[in-house]
Amino acid sequence: MAFERPNFEQTPQANNHYKILSIFTKSALATAVLAGLIAAGALYTSGTHLFASPSGDDVSDADQRARIEAFNSLKFLLVSRVVAKDIPGAINTMHLASADEAKIRIEIGQVPSASSPAGSDISSSHPPEEQGKSDTGAAPAPADHSPAVASDALPSRSTSLASNGSQMTLAWVRLWDTDVEDGDVVRIDSAGYSRTVTLTSGGVTFAIPVPANGQVRITGVRDGDGGGITVGLASGSAQAILPIMSVGQVLTLNVRTN
Repeated sequence: MAFERPNFEQTPQANNHYKILSIFTKSALATAVLAGLIAAGALYTSGTHLFASPSGDDVSDADQRARIEAFNSLKFLLVSRVVAKDIPGAINTMHLASADEAKIRIEIGQVPSASSPAGSDISSSHPPEEQGKSDTGAAPAPADHSPAVASDALPSRSTSLASNGSQMTLAWVRLWDTDVEDGDVVRIDSAGYSRTVTLTSGGVTFAIPVPANGQVRITGVRDGDGGGITVGLASGSAQAILPIMSVGQVLTLNVRTN
């Protein structure tokens, strides 16, 4: 008895079916891979913590304790007095309004003459460590072209002295971010002068009036990318690394001029 051999050959229609199915599968797989890559890219560029490394301040507990102990043991910080020849440039770094600049000039005994505009003696002098650039590292601030002020219209020098009988003193300070440059912001208040500073690694140098009691206040305004506000204050060769600050916290630093 003879057996018929099975016919395993596929018909042309079957071959076309499998080819179409294979092409469809490969296309779907490619689409899924592409969609996954797009989603991963979107997550990465969005700054999610799944992909991004921590960008905020990360000060160890030991360093935080060391900062607090050093600050508490600091009786005062010896700040560099602005010498007479640098006073015009120092006033320029303070970014004062015309009225406030005139007031400062009176209080430090630099009353403008009747023949000179209040800002005409602004020189190109800058803090010793900031020669050749402005206190922000950007283009130098423009000179103040306020109208001339007659000296006889201003209080006399003898009536512009501080309450302790001594003339107001200007001193150089530099504020900088002691850890990661992540957008921390502080405000410094001293003898009626107030300035808000966004901290950078290089720091911002400017002059401040030194109050009679020698107390300068630093207030935390913004904690950049987390980890606390990491701020240092320096003047000349002296510096103070302040404790890690929170938003709204106020630290009082005692200073003396050299």
